[in-house]
Amino acid sequence: MKKNFNVTIIIAREDLYRNFYKTNAFKDLDSKFNVSYLLSNNLPKINSERKVFFFEINQNSKSNSKFSYRNFLQMNRAKNRSKSFQFRVERMLYPLKFNLNYIPNFKFLKKSDKFKKIIFFFIKVILNNLKYLKVKILSSESIFKIFSEKFYYTSKENEIFETKLAETNPDIIIVPFGSQELILPQVINFCKKNKILSYFITDNWDNLSSKSVLEDKPDFIGVWSPQAKNHATEIQNFKENQVIILGSPRFDIIFNKRDQIIKNDLKFNYILFLGHLFDWNEEEVIEILDNEISSRRELYKNTKIIYRPHPQRIGRLRKINLKNVIIDEDLKETGTYWPSLDNYFKNIHNSLFVVGSLTTGLLEASAFSKRYMLLCYEDDGDFFSQGSILKKFTHFKGLERIDTIEFCHKKDELISKFRNLFEKSINSPNIKISKQLDYFIRGDNNNTFRKNILKSLDDIFA
Repeated sequence: MKKNFNVTIIIAREDLYRNFYKTNAFKDLDSKFNVSYLLSNNLPKINSERKVFFFEINQNSKSNSKFSYRNFLQMNRAKNRSKSFQFRVERMLYPLKFNLNYIPNFKFLKKSDKFKKIIFFFIKVILNNLKYLKVKILSSESIFKIFSEKFYYTSKENEIFETKLAETNPDIIIVPFGSQELILPQVINFCKKNKILSYFITDNWDNLSSKSVLEDKPDFIGVWSPQAKNHATEIQNFKENQVIILGSPRFDIIFNKRDQIIKNDLKFNYILFLGHLFDWNEEEVIEILDNEISSRRELYKNTKIIYRPHPQRIGRLRKINLKNVIIDEDLKETGTYWPSLDNYFKNIHNSLFVVGSLTTGLLEASAFSKRYMLLCYEDDGDFFSQGSILKKFTHFKGLERIDTIEFCHKKDELISKFRNLFEKSINSPNIKISKQLDYFIRGDNNNTFRKNILKSLDDIFA
């Protein structure tokens, strides 16, 4: 048996660089195997004791567009496997229905502007339905096999990338991923040609239930939890022995920090508010809570709300002018980017409790033993309302198992639930972590991603 195996780890994006490379997620592998890191050349080039190579990502826009559209067709073909696929198709072709509530700020527009918006919106609905008809036709069984194979098939050959991979002489290639990208089938193509093992690792909670299907499957796939393992077998058609529960490097940080005393630099109590990627009306909620704090000063005293918009929320300025609300320091800039995890976790750790939308933040807050007030009510026909999102995403099924979560299913319960959680949290900011959290994210100080990924490679190479 070979004594020293070569492991190549590919990091292709900024979020993966932050979540895996900067967290030293593979440090235990470094000490046992001959590990090479292959990083996209748009990532930081810093001095490191690790063996690091850089590669040029395929920027051929035509190939990427064809690959993306083929994945879109695959997702529509597989929509019976996951509710999230159906919603994602509708979201990417939004709007498919004519609804005045879908027009942003419609009630505040002038009459002349309302007429223009209605006409524009109506035309957009018609065009999107034509696009949807095209998707249905092209994703049908017979048409897909003939037409799509011919017109939307993308070559998996990438000589420049393969040359870089060959330099590392790998026995196994590990790829953290968050969405369907052309680099994934390119890696598998290289591995099959050279009889090398492939091992993909999910970065996010919903990677296997909402980001289409993996048409080209690796030999192994690492996932967060038992829930994600179910998604891998039931939605993605992996075999049981191909799926390995690893946890997540981000949650390793939480498990390490949650029992520590982390200094709070702020001179006041605060509630953390976590925003959503989708464009729903979270600003209205913040205004309601701001008024609640102002109107009951004897209860809340100098309590503030720290508002953390989603880092990737598009088209919103991160500005707000309210008495009791402060924008998170990491998110004050406009645009989309990936801020450090350090301040984020510090803000969760020192909060009284967390209010927020349907994001991974609800698991992160629960892992920190914090109560999470989940905003999940329907909102006047809003396509992106959190109540609608809760029903349409597969990975949110079963959240009621987690007793750290307080569901706000009705808008008129917003103030009473907020007030109740505040009173509870003043006396007891932290609560016992629900064992049911393990179903959604596996791990603790003794069961870390670093240890699990090492054990999985020991088993693979045994």
